[in-house]
Amino acid sequence: MARHVCTNCGATVVDEEFCPTCGSWIDPLTTERGRNSDEFEEFDLEDRPVPTITRTGEPLICPSCGATNPPNNRHCEECGARLRQGPLPAAPRPAVQATAGVRAVVALSGLLGVVILAALLINLFSDDSGGSTTTLTGDTTSTTGVVEVPGVIEIIQATCTPPGLEGAFGCSNLIDETDDEFQINWNELPANSKTVEIYLEFAEPMVVQRIDWTNIADPDRFRRNYRAKGLRIEAEGNPVPFPFELQDEPGPVPQQVGFATIRSNWVKIIITSEYAAEVVNDFEPFDELAITEITIIGYRFVDTAAPDQTTTTPPSG
Repeated sequence: MARHVCTNCGATVVDEEFCPTCGSWIDPLTTERGRNSDEFEEFDLEDRPVPTITRTGEPLICPSCGATNPPNNRHCEECGARLRQGPLPAAPRPAVQATAGVRAVVALSGLLGVVILAALLINLFSDDSGGSTTTLTGDTTSTTGVVEVPGVIEIIQATCTPPGLEGAFGCSNLIDETDDEFQINWNELPANSKTVEIYLEFAEPMVVQRIDWTNIADPDRFRRNYRAKGLRIEAEGNPVPFPFELQDEPGPVPQQVGFATIRSNWVKIIITSEYAAEVVNDFEPFDELAITEITIIGYRFVDTAAPDQTTTTPPSG
């Protein structure tokens, strides 16, 4: 075991090449072993730097083992623990702090956007030649699967009670798309039962959107006749009758009755009240109630889930 004294700080060094106190290099030639041995060859560098140790300040106490160390030591001489802990560099704070929830929302939003874009592209470039079927029923156009276009529903039969005046004023005039009128003698009806029933039948189940009611176009003749006022409308599949009051206005522009129903083979209109006939230009009023035309607007009902579409007969009375 070789002992020697550090030429820089005077500490005792045992079998070390560098002083544990100041870190200076121990020249083996200055030791007793080096002076008495030929295994070392003296080697010297010109201008070899000699470290200068400045001992200032209070001794440092090792936080690990409690040993006392010189103030300039970085590590404990006894246990090697670090004596000084400088502040660690702090990473810059991120501009946006994204939590797990935020990341999930962003991911879902991106996925939804991709799905919507794909659907739009498929709809744009797909061949829609076989994607819809169009059926014409009279003047009605019905497009299944894409869009339903309302039109005039074909009425195959009109039945009125009373049936109308003999001759040219029968019930069929209501659906013939002409200016011919349906007339009944209103004053001949019982005082406690002044009603007129108009039953309109379709060829197949229809979706009804409205009813167009056309009165006499000539203003003077219109006022000299009785005119329909209160209506009660019934239809197949509608358990509650629909009441409606017409305006006292002449044609030729029809009044639109906002009545709607689905899967109906018939509609029944009951006149329950009237506007009284008037004296016009000293001409006496007529006894008749007159109507020019009734038109049903809608389209064909298509039910692919229930192909068996049965019909019913209208209730009596």
